[in-house]
Amino acid sequence: MLKLCFKSQKVIRLILAGCIFLFISLMLFYGSSRAGEPTNGSFYLVSCGVGDVDLITLRALDTIEKSDVIVCREKQVSHLKNYLKNKVIIDSSLSGWRTYGKDCSQMKTDAEKTAYRKHQESRGGLIAQIRQALNNGKTVSVLGSGDLLIYGGPYRWYLEEFADVYPQIIPGVSCLNAANAALGKDIMLGKHSHSAVMTTVREIDKFAAHHPTMIIFTMHTEFEKLIAKLKQFYPADTPIAIVFYAGYKNKQHVTRGTLNTILEQTEGKSFPFEHLVYVGDFMR
Repeated sequence: MLKLCFKSQKVIRLILAGCIFLFISLMLFYGSSRAGEPTNGSFYLVSCGVGDVDLITLRALDTIEKSDVIVCREKQVSHLKNYLKNKVIIDSSLSGWRTYGKDCSQMKTDAEKTAYRKHQESRGGLIAQIRQALNNGKTVSVLGSGDLLIYGGPYRWYLEEFADVYPQIIPGVSCLNAANAALGKDIMLGKHSHSAVMTTVREIDKFAAHHPTMIIFTMHTEFEKLIAKLKQFYPADTPIAIVFYAGYKNKQHVTRGTLNTILEQTEGKSFPFEHLVYVGDFMR
């Protein structure tokens, strides 16, 4: 019995020694196989708010501060110059986002194909610069305005292209938040419907039957055609408001009326890109 016990202990010691040797060997092999690989950095999509610079959040500022590389438009460089000192700046206008994911062979005209190739080339250059920075262990932040995922074409393609590095999104004040504040009304307190729909002019007829509050992202829509379409679904005395330059203290203003009067009130007025249209009886 005693001999068997000693033999068992010897076997156990040999097994343990073998396991330790195998573990150390694997760790050395794993470490050496990764020694020459680049260290991935961090990738952020950062909303800097909408309108004036004081609507940026503390979280966005913290993220910008710890970033080595900033991807943004030239306008943002001047807008945020106090926060971008000593940062490497990459021009985001190189993104060519409008053709991302599209098939060049499906394009009908030579002009479309030429534009596609130009976008593809410039976008490829931007992607290469970001990849190089990430592979060098740098923190890269793409700066945008408003909510990056509400009609966020210029930003959402990054999520797909850089999915392997797990982009983190830093939220910010959107034009919707700023415009709601400018109106000073609870958009959910309609008389006929306690709901709100964000949409474009092309989608109005899908949601208008129950007369919800409509928040229309106009995107260069002809205003006369928009009003004509709304009148197909809403009574002519339904309140409507246009919020211009939401979030800009010195430029923000609201024009209010009804579907019957708004065209006369805005006659001859030039609409900037920065405007939202609200329709609904919550404004009564």
